[in-house]
Amino acid sequence: MSDKQTGRFFYVLLIELFVFFMLVLFMKAEKLIYNILVIVLFGAGALLTVNIEKLMESISAAFTGFRKESLVLSVVLVIILPFFFLRSAYIIHVLTFALIYIIAALGLNFQVGGCGMVSFAQSTFLGIGGYTSALLAVNLGISFWLGLPAAVITTGVFGLILGWPSLKTKSFYLALVSIAFCYIAFLMVHNMEWTGGPDGIPGIPKPVFFGYSFAKMVKVGSINIPGGVFYYYLVLLIVIIAIVLSWRFRNSWLGLAWNALKEDEIASKCYGINLTLYKLLAFLLGSVFAGIAGVLYAHFVGFISPENMTFAIGLLFVSMIILGGADNITGVVAGAFLLVIIPEKFRAFQDFRLMFYGLILIVMLLFRRQGLIPAGTRRYRLKEEMKEESRR
Repeated sequence: MSDKQTGRFFYVLLIELFVFFMLVLFMKAEKLIYNILVIVLFGAGALLTVNIEKLMESISAAFTGFRKESLVLSVVLVIILPFFFLRSAYIIHVLTFALIYIIAALGLNFQVGGCGMVSFAQSTFLGIGGYTSALLAVNLGISFWLGLPAAVITTGVFGLILGWPSLKTKSFYLALVSIAFCYIAFLMVHNMEWTGGPDGIPGIPKPVFFGYSFAKMVKVGSINIPGGVFYYYLVLLIVIIAIVLSWRFRNSWLGLAWNALKEDEIASKCYGINLTLYKLLAFLLGSVFAGIAGVLYAHFVGFISPENMTFAIGLLFVSMIILGGADNITGVVAGAFLLVIIPEKFRAFQDFRLMFYGLILIVMLLFRRQGLIPAGTRRYRLKEEMKEESRR
């Protein structure tokens, strides 16, 4: 490794460690003034990076050159993160909650980022997935592991139901259709007896794996590890799978077709792209991701109600995409994480949460439409180059 490569590697290491320890400090800070101070320090570091163009280019080159190393380091840091908060079940709860929402946001990114179709119904699919697994678990005693695939099938079917009208609608008309779908589903669940009505479904059990309940505390030596940590790892595993699948979809012919639809539907149709198929696939995959998130949420909290299917939650998911960067997996993950962690740490302003989401949409659309982490230009390689690389 040359001196230049070593320097770039340390760039990656320092940036990831800086972000990690800023997150730990922010989560550990209990007083409001300390939270604000951490955000100011982090913002100052981010502004420093953005304003110095050469530094930004070198950091980008460093992450490009050490992509695998940076990913491995990120996974390691996320794995050890709960051990900084073993005495705070609340922080572990918030971190797990953020991971669950990341899955749903990644699903919505197929539609918003990939195809340019704005949908506010992601919360509806999250609720459908949660209700499916909850009803099976509470009423029939079916385990989490069987309720999960059942929820995947159910949300996939409803995703196709919503996706079909999208074939005849575009832009804000599609957004209106998704909002209508959101309110219809909310009112149906709210008024039906078998869904628990406005009271929802309580008593949803935690998953059990070979006799071990994820709600059980485990003692390792003198260290007590709460059950929430193991559920965190379960969700983290599914998040990693969701990220890998999202990356594969985006960099395959499927992602290329979605991007073509977003740029120009007429031109895409002229090139032989099946608009019906690819739009339905975007809704199908997006709803399935949301359904999985709903199952994880229901069994994590032990309760689900119509309030989990509101337009406000759907707006939150759209805000995550716009804040982080549409069609950028890293940006979506960052946007989802920020919009869960920050509001939870500033619960004193809970009543202004919707206004906060709306303000984010306005500011980002006016001043930085590409998001905090823009999606970069898609790169292409000739078949000969790919064959030569595979031989090495």
